Amino acid sequence: MIDDFVSRFTEQKLCHIVKSGREYFQISPDLNAVMDKVSKNLNREPVCAGLFLGEDKGKRFRSSFALLELLGRASTRWVIVDEKAEWLFLCGRDVFSSSIVKSNVAKGDALVVNKHGEVLGYGKVVGNLNKDCIYLDNIIDRGDFIRREMRK
Repeated sequence: MIDDFVSRFTEQKLCHIVKSGREYFQISPDLNAVMDKVSKNLNREPVCAGLFLGEDKGKRFRSSFALLELLGRASTRWVIVDEKAEWLFLCGRDVFSSSIVKSNVAKGDALVVNKHGEVLGYGKVVGNLNKDCIYLDNIIDRGDFIRREMRK
């Protein structure tokens, strides 16, 4: 499932991926060896270790922001937004074509990046860049974490 998600943004493959339950982690070979040794000695499986990449949510994969950062370095599918759209996107809003600084995606999934190259989240390109309409639907953004915490 994680390979399918990563392939939407880049042809590069992630290495050292371990699945624990429904969660995916990137673990260095050294850490993996230590975990195996500890697991055998304690007769218990570790709950988590390494860099959390995301979770299998049944029919879809929910990415962590750590994974989006990794993809941001390797991806060829991104949309750069202006400052106003950056703020609105972080508030959970979609992006209008008039707010796009640069894009190399015509349709499908794309990372949303600000002018400084920081990954803000990702969305799905649904509109035409030449028309003033919704260009990108927000799927997940960094503000999602804060919004979820406020609901508790």
